[in-house]
Amino acid sequence: MYAQTRAQPNTVTTPTRSSRKDLLALNHAPAMPVSLKGLRATLQWLDDLGFRVNREQWDHWVVTHTHPLPELHFYSEIELERFATGKAHHYAKRILMETNQ
Repeated sequence: MYAQTRAQPNTVTTPTRSSRKDLLALNHAPAMPVSLKGLRATLQWLDDLGFRVNREQWDHWVVTHTHPLPELHFYSEIELERFATGKAHHYAKRILMETNQ
């Protein structure tokens, strides 16, 4: 009985920056001002960076660059747009640097 009433250690953990389902941490990103205007502009932006976007289903996009791998999967237009406005530049530069070496 005493064990149930004594103070328990703080076991609450803060959410991690990414998880197995959200490796790019797109769902944890703070609300960014939307700089693109819808899916069409997002797809054009990614195309300009050298990415190929294949729509597998109405809510599933597969994004690749110059090589088949890495293959990035997105499950909403918001995720796709957050990637395009946030991390796409980093990935495009990194893939190009690895390709040129």
